[in-house]
Amino acid sequence: MMFKIKGGDFSKKLGMIQGVVEKRTTMPILSHVLMSSTDKGLLLEATDLENTAVVSCDAQTEGEFKMAVPAGILSDLVREIREEEEISVTATENNWIEVVTSSGSFKIAGLPADDFPRIPEVSSDDLFQVSSERFEEMISKTVFSVSDDEMRRSLSGVFFEKRGEQTLRLVATDGHRLSYVDQKIEGLKLSKDILVPKKAVMEIKRLLRLSKEVRIGSSGNFFVFELKDENLVFISRVIDAEFPDYMQVVPVSTKNTVKVDAAKLLLALRRVSLFSADNVRGGGRFVEMAFGEGSLLLGAYLNTGEGRESMPVDYSGDEVKLGFNFTYFQDVLDAVGSSEVIIGFSGHKNPVYVVPCEEGEKQDGYVNVIMPMELDARAAEGQAGG
Repeated sequence: MMFKIKGGDFSKKLGMIQGVVEKRTTMPILSHVLMSSTDKGLLLEATDLENTAVVSCDAQTEGEFKMAVPAGILSDLVREIREEEEISVTATENNWIEVVTSSGSFKIAGLPADDFPRIPEVSSDDLFQVSSERFEEMISKTVFSVSDDEMRRSLSGVFFEKRGEQTLRLVATDGHRLSYVDQKIEGLKLSKDILVPKKAVMEIKRLLRLSKEVRIGSSGNFFVFELKDENLVFISRVIDAEFPDYMQVVPVSTKNTVKVDAAKLLLALRRVSLFSADNVRGGGRFVEMAFGEGSLLLGAYLNTGEGRESMPVDYSGDEVKLGFNFTYFQDVLDAVGSSEVIIGFSGHKNPVYVVPCEEGEKQDGYVNVIMPMELDARAAEGQAGG
């Protein structure tokens, strides 16, 4: 029982499923990859019980076999073998395998294949095609707003929502900020709105670079992602929790709006934030933003110093001072993808929206909402006044 395969091909396929493998687990089998023979070659499977990746690869197989092998050592070994070199993998007694190259042999202890969890059965009937570039952009514009608090299950993933017949919306929020983005997709088949775990979304984002087009959709209680060109299927159990009615916090209109150069604002925020302790909620720094006639004044304070910077902005109205977690603003400005943004606000306690602006016009289809912090929050959060 054995198979032969080029080192480069084997390394590439193992890399596709490596992100699913559990590195720290009380179930040793979850740190293994299941290798089995098929009519077409070799099948590789990995799972953490919530997410599963299955990929097939061309290989010369002899006999039927199933082997569960530690993914870490196997991937590390194959990565160090020349891409063009053919290697052979043979199953030996007591769940061991032997990897043989032209210059050496390596033995690895595995576990019984029967211990490996069963792969979920899903259907590909309701999958729909989407551009990898557009899908990656949608993920990049929302995933940073997902909550990292695993106890808040309803906020721990990206919400996939069908809007109308041909619009897919991705939404994410952690309770302090919210992001959503729309994309028109022909042939959209999403049968129900689903909440996909952050780990799965990040793994899918990594895999998107492998193909120009992918297929996605839902099947029962699972989200399914398919790369036909690479014979890869990624399956994630959706989160069984109700996503909040997020539109309640999206401002329909605001009393004030300001247009600002996104890149210049980001650089100024980064400089000023150096003078603010890194201990506010969300892991960021507290920064004050004071909007006045034609200008924006940024400020941050430490016991050992302070930072202030002003910049011209397209604003006319009453002077308004807001406090923000710098990280929240940085994430939005990194993701927005436009030269200018429009910031809308109504006082220092109401939600603030940030949307892209191109050629002076507000762009539809991508909205970020950030909750401002109390202006004295720097003291409450361990900051020093200035």
